[in-house]
Amino acid sequence: MRKNIKICISTPVRYSLLAIRFSCAFVPLLLCAFAPLSLYAEFSISAEVDRKTVEITDSLYLTVTVSADSASVPEPKLPQMTNFNVYSSGRSQNISIINGKIATSVSFTYVLSPMFIGRQTIPPISVFNGKERAMTQEIDVLVVRTAAPRDPRARPAPATRTARPATQAEVNPEDLLYLTAETDKNAAYPNEQITLTVKFYTAVPLTSNPQYLPPQFKNLIAEDLPPVRNGETVIKGTRYAYSEIKTAVFGHEEGQARINPAVVIAQLHREAVTDFFDPNFFQKFISMNAAQGERREIKSNPLTLAILAFPPGAPPSFKGAAGSFTISAELDRKEIKTGEALNLSVKISGSGNLKVLTAPKLPDMPDFKVYDTMSSLDISKENDVIGGKKVFTTILIPRREGRQTIPPVRFSFFDLAAKAYREIAAGPFEVTVLKGDGEGANVSFVRGEQVGITPLASDIRYVSDKAAPPPAAALARRISALPPGLNLIPVFIAFLSFWLARAKEFRLKNPLLFRFKKARSEAASDLLNAREKLKGGLPAEAAAILYDSLLDYLSDKSGQKVSGLTRKKTLALLKEKFPGAGDYATGEIEDLWENLEALHFSPDGTPPERAKEMIEKYLVLLDMLEKEFRK
Repeated sequence: MRKNIKICISTPVRYSLLAIRFSCAFVPLLLCAFAPLSLYAEFSISAEVDRKTVEITDSLYLTVTVSADSASVPEPKLPQMTNFNVYSSGRSQNISIINGKIATSVSFTYVLSPMFIGRQTIPPISVFNGKERAMTQEIDVLVVRTAAPRDPRARPAPATRTARPATQAEVNPEDLLYLTAETDKNAAYPNEQITLTVKFYTAVPLTSNPQYLPPQFKNLIAEDLPPVRNGETVIKGTRYAYSEIKTAVFGHEEGQARINPAVVIAQLHREAVTDFFDPNFFQKFISMNAAQGERREIKSNPLTLAILAFPPGAPPSFKGAAGSFTISAELDRKEIKTGEALNLSVKISGSGNLKVLTAPKLPDMPDFKVYDTMSSLDISKENDVIGGKKVFTTILIPRREGRQTIPPVRFSFFDLAAKAYREIAAGPFEVTVLKGDGEGANVSFVRGEQVGITPLASDIRYVSDKAAPPPAAALARRISALPPGLNLIPVFIAFLSFWLARAKEFRLKNPLLFRFKKARSEAASDLLNAREKLKGGLPAEAAAILYDSLLDYLSDKSGQKVSGLTRKKTLALLKEKFPGAGDYATGEIEDLWENLEALHFSPDGTPPERAKEMIEKYLVLLDMLEKEFRK
């Protein structure tokens, strides 16, 4: 039986309802505004060195740790270090999933070889996750001379000097300083390690540690093998000091691969010491004043390698892995309830290029809902062999109760020792699925029986027996019933219009100030445009955008058009306008300008990887300059 219902709402109740509706609309906006404060609170970066004082002939370890509350962690971008040679020494990753919350921490290790004596600075290291940028503090390191030999008996007797090797005047000057490159094999399968050895020989004193520029690779993936090894040898009667740098390279795909020449930039002492039997000879050639040196650039020989094709007969689970591997897997628990998450971790360990390993394909599991797979990577470089482990973690949610079985997980690789394919497996796994807590029975309170309740229909009608007033009268009555404070809205709108007009007038009178403030946002727009060009396969256009953007940014900040000035005049202008800016910042401007100018006007085109590198470097430079220009 349908009844007519008359509902009357009093004025206080009406205002209370309006306040509730306003709160429901405004509170979520406040939560959205303050959400980023907690959303990215876990994203951080830290850096530390194993020691703060190091000898010029020694090395130190730099560890950079990036932490985030997400499955993937970006790799930090090391700034340009002109006072150190930098080599990657591996990485270690730890990922945990607790109550559905993901926490990841990755430690990147680098070996730094100092080039100059004195107090040196490791610049801030930045990392960017696509939404937020974190940066470390500067690290000061004291580089000292190599300690002299304490035993005076180390000086050879004068009689032995009659049999001394050939002097510098008797040796070809080109042979006193040279660079060689060789590999342990000339042919390899894709993802098989090839060890590249670059040796720098010198028979003359140097004023500082030489700067090493690694070779460029074609169809190869490279991984450093630190530390640098130093020693002495005699070649054709001449005694040399040498430094040995090793790099692991992996073929990318079948075909020819190439290793371009490596480069060493050394500073030679003008007054060269020709007495190679002097016990302080090696200390002198490493620690002399660089200002008294002569710059010399030496290149190694190029190398060509053959990347072989894998033989036929690969199993279906083979995805290009080559080396020697083992597999293991485990569940984080053996008993679970429906609706809860279960972590399946598959660990692949061994020697080989673990970076290219992809997650093994999981078998069909109709009784589980399978989510995306996350991976963590630990790389080791013991005995110049790339190895370690890679862990793939997949979240599973059971669909039904009972004892469930997860079939074996299979992984295939090409065994380089046996020259044959191998398929290994881990599992199967048994798990007991219990009934979840969230599932309850339908309850009816009719006569104490538990029966299902099925809604048939719903029909709510509000009927009023009072005639509605005319629309104009109703609107006037509602306006008059509003709180007095709302009558100030027209006054506020008038004041806002007046303030905007004054702001526009001030902007027109001070265009340089507004250009200064908008320079960063304009550069950010150019960066976005450059990224789009790079994604579209147009690296040359991306480099051109960056080149123009840098000049426009400096023009907006300095208040003068720098496109008509030289780099030297522009840097002098910036130094005059911003005296608080450090020399490191101006040096980074000059370096980026020079690189972009070379790419912009290069007749050979712009490599995509160089354009990508310049984009990241420009982004870091902008953040640095925004701070420096405010000093």
